[in-house]
Amino acid sequence: MLLNHLFQKKYPHLDWIQVEVSSYCNASCIYCPHTAYKQNWRNRYLSMEAFTNLVAAFRTAKLVYLQGWGEPFTHPQFFEMVRLVKKAGCMVGTTSNGMLLNRDIIKRLITEGIDIIGFSLAGVDEENDSIRKGTRIKKVLECIEEIHNAKHKYASGTPAIHIAYMMLRSGLNALERLPGFLRRTGADQTVVSSLSFVTRPAMEPESILSAGEKEYTELKRRFIQIRDESANKGAGVYFHVVSPVKNQFSCSENIPHAVVVGSDGSISPCVMKQIPVKGENYYYCAGQKQLQKNVSFGNIHTDSLNTIWHRKEYRKLACNFQKVKTPDVCKDCLKRNIDSL
Repeated sequence: MLLNHLFQKKYPHLDWIQVEVSSYCNASCIYCPHTAYKQNWRNRYLSMEAFTNLVAAFRTAKLVYLQGWGEPFTHPQFFEMVRLVKKAGCMVGTTSNGMLLNRDIIKRLITEGIDIIGFSLAGVDEENDSIRKGTRIKKVLECIEEIHNAKHKYASGTPAIHIAYMMLRSGLNALERLPGFLRRTGADQTVVSSLSFVTRPAMEPESILSAGEKEYTELKRRFIQIRDESANKGAGVYFHVVSPVKNQFSCSENIPHAVVVGSDGSISPCVMKQIPVKGENYYYCAGQKQLQKNVSFGNIHTDSLNTIWHRKEYRKLACNFQKVKTPDVCKDCLKRNIDSL
């Protein structure tokens, strides 16, 4: 018995554990799978039982991020989950569309010790509202201001305010306004991403931001200029954009050092392989309809995350990433061609 304990594989020290606490969403963003697959979407909450089964893994992780394909604040036990993470001694963050936040919830963000609160945007003005239908940029900015005020009132350095900015091709002309916009929000960090999962043919032109390497070189110069201007204004901006370079392998999902937990408790290497739909679903790449296959290595309802993490198939996948070798399940994913600036 003692020998079994001595040779038992230990919990991994992960950079983050991303937990989809809810797949329900109160918005209908035009680029989101939740909107495209609405008729086949699985609306569900992660149970507290399943969440509690993750606590041992939280103790060896740097960050637990409570966010997936839904709006986290729809979960009625969201703050109970936050308390469990903090009790485990881990940082905790979340990303929201902001529409369910009010003064009381914002106060709890601070008193419960949330380290990061992110807001999703797709524009610097009301254009955002036409893309992220069901949300209002005015409301998001009001929430950010209220968080700044509450942090001052309670003499708190947290939560840090992050912005997840979806850059569509039709919104490229607004990018030069981004540094000034971010300075006004006082956001600590912004990640600008290009669309890497196309759910409808009409959205594909919004994803591929360049026709080839020559155009991309010019776009890249522009992105770096905006990044540097933002830094001069005190705003940290990072670009994660789809590159036109063929066979480049630069995934942004940190597969060897992170894990995704779905709202049904399933354990996956990436959010792109954890889309909560019934039956088959598809995406579009280079004009071709592609079958989207979810990938799960186990479920937290029946096994510990430690047991699942050390399974042979999971370790083989992670090993491929460490060798910068594209696994078969990732060959048609645009996230494998991410250029981080």
